[in-house]
Amino acid sequence: MNRITAISVVVLLFLAFNARAQDSTKKKKVTLTGDMGVWYEGYGLDKAPEQSTPNFYQPRKPWNSLRYSFNPNITYGKWSIPFNFNFSALQNNFITPVTSGKQSVWQFLTNPANNFGISPKIGTTEILLGTQNLHYSDLSTGDLSIFGYGVNLSPGKFRFKLFNGVSQRPIDYVAPTLIPPNPGTIGAYQRNQWMAQLGLEKEGKYFAGFNIVRMTDKINSVTSAPLPPIDPQQNVVISFLANATTGDGWNYHIELGQSFHTTNLNTPLSNVPALDMKPFLNSHTSTNKDNAVMLAVAKKGSDWEIGTKFNYYGAGYFTAGYPFMTNDRMEYLANTHFNAWKKKINVVASIGQRFGNLSLISGPNITKQLIANANVFTQFSDHFSLNASFNNFGFNSADISGYKSVSNELSINPSYTWNTTTMSNLISATYTWSKYDETIIIPASVTNNNTQTVLLLYVPTIFNAKINPDFSVMWFRNTAPSINLTLLNASAGITWKPGKKISYKGQLQYNLSTTAPFTANKNGLLTGGYDWEIYKKLTWQMLVTINLYKYGTELPGGSLTPVYPGDPRYLESNIRTGLQYRF
Repeated sequence: MNRITAISVVVLLFLAFNARAQDSTKKKKVTLTGDMGVWYEGYGLDKAPEQSTPNFYQPRKPWNSLRYSFNPNITYGKWSIPFNFNFSALQNNFITPVTSGKQSVWQFLTNPANNFGISPKIGTTEILLGTQNLHYSDLSTGDLSIFGYGVNLSPGKFRFKLFNGVSQRPIDYVAPTLIPPNPGTIGAYQRNQWMAQLGLEKEGKYFAGFNIVRMTDKINSVTSAPLPPIDPQQNVVISFLANATTGDGWNYHIELGQSFHTTNLNTPLSNVPALDMKPFLNSHTSTNKDNAVMLAVAKKGSDWEIGTKFNYYGAGYFTAGYPFMTNDRMEYLANTHFNAWKKKINVVASIGQRFGNLSLISGPNITKQLIANANVFTQFSDHFSLNASFNNFGFNSADISGYKSVSNELSINPSYTWNTTTMSNLISATYTWSKYDETIIIPASVTNNNTQTVLLLYVPTIFNAKINPDFSVMWFRNTAPSINLTLLNASAGITWKPGKKISYKGQLQYNLSTTAPFTANKNGLLTGGYDWEIYKKLTWQMLVTINLYKYGTELPGGSLTPVYPGDPRYLESNIRTGLQYRF
């Protein structure tokens, strides 16, 4: 079944399922809401020296870019048709760039930097066309942007979802070259995905259903295949999901998943029938079958909640939507939040432990990690409040190195407000202390990394005034073996609203960054812009940023080739402006 035929079947299903609803909408009015806009962004970089080896600063953005958005929502009786078009003519993005020639129409539509989505809905039927962000469950679909087509049906308590599309566009491998300098492109296979969900739901009460997801890399989608370890993969995931909420505050969650993951479709077919899942997947010698479990239960009161979670991910378990999820682990967590002292104290806390390398693939022992955090907010009076938080993270390695790390962080944030007849004032201070200790037995080594941060903030608000400023000062210190870094930052900002339809904002920052024994790097950052309602629902926005950075002796001009007689520096500028119209 080709794409056109499949889309036609979905549309016919949509029309047939709701044919009776058309008569009831004849007298309804068409309404249009949403917005549309166009944005331009220009980037500039001037360096001194302009050319050097090494190249001490690279451009961070394209020199010019133009982006469009079109997001109307058309309603007519029971019909609702939301559009989500957000795109740029640029062919490159950070994930899968096109390095030569122009984009094809297919590459343009499936470019992760673009969104083209339409989701017409009538009653209990919804059609999904174009770019969609779908999440059936954590152990099945995960959370990925996919370009394709599908349908959601929800008559009564019955729930049915189906979607088919492309989550990764094909990109040919390009080898890096020294002359001319070209980093090349690692390449990617086209990744096709389809997913389905079948279940029963009573909103606010319960849901129970099954999910199935199939992901396949198309081997012949590229003419120049990526090099290992980027191999064509295939994955099929089946999961059972159930949620329930009772009238007395109990919440239950369970998901059981099983995946059949092939790490390389170029490997031979396997003769182990237990790993086959026909017709969805034929097992290869690189196919792994494994399971995952997610359990949670919680009890909620009027001003408190307590709960516990348990997660298990087998060494061979992979989801279609979370490709970088860490598997081969088990974890439990207890969490709570409650109010005390006439609701002036709010406490949020959790503690748990994570075990890794359960399969002993990475070493002879199981790794252990302690996870704990707590946050306490206290409103002592109408003027004074205090927020304190603590986080702990520990890790023990499974191998013979005896690796062990412990991270602790403590943060205290008092705030005080007061008013006069002409203005209100807020002063806030934050102190953060972080300590990281790392120990290795073989070879013997001990590493300590400590940081401290102090932030002071003052925000005056002048009554009946069109101008309001804010001021902040920050000090940061990082000490570790061979590291002695100090950062100082001072900033002042202002907002000005001279009229109902226009407002200005600006900020000036000055930074000193010193790494002993070198002299300080100096940085000045100026930002300014406005938001102007030109005509009724039409708004013009502008934001300009100028960033001047001068290196200290950390990067002497004599270390560059050719030798530069002064201190290297760069001036970076960015302008972003756009028009937005609200329907």
